[in-house]
Amino acid sequence: MFRILSLDGGGIKGAFPASVLAALEHDTGKSAVDYFDLIVGTSTGGIIALGLGLGKSAAEIVEFYRQYGPTIFPGTSLVERTAGLWRQLWGPKHSHDVLREALSSVLGTKRFGDSKCRLVIPTYDAIGGRLFLLKTAHHERFKFDYKSLAVDVALATSAAPTYFKASPFPEHAGASYVDGGVWANCPALAGVVEAHAFLNVPLDEIDVLSIGTTTTPFNIAQHADAGIAQWNAGLVDLMFNVQVEAARAQAGLLLNGRLHRIDFVASAGQFSLDNASPEKIDQLIQLGRGEAVKKANLDVVRPRFMNDSPAARFEPFYH
Repeated sequence: MFRILSLDGGGIKGAFPASVLAALEHDTGKSAVDYFDLIVGTSTGGIIALGLGLGKSAAEIVEFYRQYGPTIFPGTSLVERTAGLWRQLWGPKHSHDVLREALSSVLGTKRFGDSKCRLVIPTYDAIGGRLFLLKTAHHERFKFDYKSLAVDVALATSAAPTYFKASPFPEHAGASYVDGGVWANCPALAGVVEAHAFLNVPLDEIDVLSIGTTTTPFNIAQHADAGIAQWNAGLVDLMFNVQVEAARAQAGLLLNGRLHRIDFVASAGQFSLDNASPEKIDQLIQLGRGEAVKKANLDVVRPRFMNDSPAARFEPFYH
């Protein structure tokens, strides 16, 4: 089977999928990157995908969230968060420069093309007004992204509207990108299309492990008659949540059910994209480990994904 690892977006909630993968790596004694033919990740999931592809263990990525989360998303008191909401009405809530510095501390000056696994990272072209996918050189056509700095790729996929400003992309002269979550917060379907349309993998030979960033039941009834001010960040939540549901369902139908999803249903208000208090991060990490070691998940991951057959070695077209 052609195995795809799909990693959702979700800001600081990326600590959850990172912890899931760390627990799976610990349980199996294997590095996840060696057992997937393609990793597709959006926003915070894109950061995890880049880290894995560039040789970081999932446990190291967990520590990235623990160490840098409160710096990237400062302001956890009621007063600070209220001030942040007011900033969000008129401009980005958080600093793009702080995020770059944190990512640079982990990814350094490595290039996107240094990845040992095929990567697909969704983003959105803010100038051209179009969907965009940043890709390693796993097809002869893909020769425009692999020289990019991994940090620039991470910023391009994680510039969530109203949270961070659009991210310039030096390798694509004049381009500027925003968070891939605006169209592919769950990138499972994008991964299936990539494998089938560009790598010529038959649909019946594709298997997907999709990991979320926790889900909260979202009811729009309270906003149905609201204006812009009342919706506020609720618009972002709606945009992310509904297309996660759609992508997961569509990919599952195409694969005749060969999509295994690991996620956690949180209570309303339990977590948010940018609540990075140490307590919340620790909760996400513990929940991730708890979900990973459930029998229902291990009984799927061990035989289907992280088994005794590593993925074939990735040989990029360009270096």
